[in-house]
Amino acid sequence: MFNRKKYIILFFILCTILAGCTNKNNINDVSDLIPKGWNILEKVEGDLNEDNINDIAVVIEGTSEVEDGAPNRELLIAFGNKDGTYTISTKVESAILKADEGGVWGDPFEGISIDKGSILISFYGGSNWRWYGKYRFRYQDNDWYLIGATVGSFHTSTNEYTQEMDYNLLTGEYIEKKAGENGVIQTTKGNRGKRDLLKLGDFVASDGEENIK
Repeated sequence: MFNRKKYIILFFILCTILAGCTNKNNINDVSDLIPKGWNILEKVEGDLNEDNINDIAVVIEGTSEVEDGAPNRELLIAFGNKDGTYTISTKVESAILKADEGGVWGDPFEGISIDKGSILISFYGGSNWRWYGKYRFRYQDNDWYLIGATVGSFHTSTNEYTQEMDYNLLTGEYIEKKAGENGVIQTTKGNRGKRDLLKLGDFVASDGEENIK
């Protein structure tokens, strides 16, 4: 005999289970992103996947002492949902330089920001010779890719041998600024051709152009 009440109860139980499976990667608060033994170093909000909902990017740092230097850092990105929860998009272990990787200057991590729908990570370090790098990542084709970068170096007491390379990795275009012994900066524009984009998961933070294929 058909038991309508029992059927309805089973139906709602099944819906609850399915809903739980669908949202098992969702989190209710930014703090849920942070593993035990880690702290938030910087957090930014903005729309990263063009759905008019704020997403978040968080740089975290370990609090435990490590044998080989400063604590590790990681980059976490989560997309916002209409119900106020977040869905984790990616977690990257090699995208942020550590506090002792900036040379005499000190901590090289300048910060992260959300600009034009993409994430911008900035580093700065060195001693008398300074170096800097700004790396732009965008979510496309269901993953995160490095689409632009500006890297350069200069001497703090003179602009001799100043050099900067600005890359648009989507088009292959670049702008080079370079100064010789006389300190006069010359600008050269060119196009090196389109190449495969580097995924954020394969990006290794550095003080140079190692990530520019």
